[in-house]
Amino acid sequence: MELTRELPRERWAKYLEDVTDELRNTPVVIEVTDPESGPAVEARRMALQALIYDRRDDVFEVAGAHGGPHLPITLRHLVDHPTRIEVDSLAAPIATTISVIAEDGVRTDVRIVREGSFVG
Repeated sequence: MELTRELPRERWAKYLEDVTDELRNTPVVIEVTDPESGPAVEARRMALQALIYDRRDDVFEVAGAHGGPHLPITLRHLVDHPTRIEVDSLAAPIATTISVIAEDGVRTDVRIVREGSFVG
């Protein structure tokens, strides 16, 4: 059984900043699941550059790069007006999946790729 917890909104920005600091350049998979059309992989094994929650604009962003840590960002995925952020780890700040649920029900999962783990 997978354990998840919802992060309180007031902790989103700091939590995501801590995860970015800890896991920058770690490979991630970004999957977006629309309730109507199902899941779609948006990015596979990109080097994580940033996880951000901007309070002012009420937007979540995940940025990644292909080809190494010193190349420019090649993907910026935005979630406008997120309603929930869930993590699958009870040991902050390191999660293996961060899920962001948007106002319209679309779910964005950012999965951290650990050495030897399967990437679907």
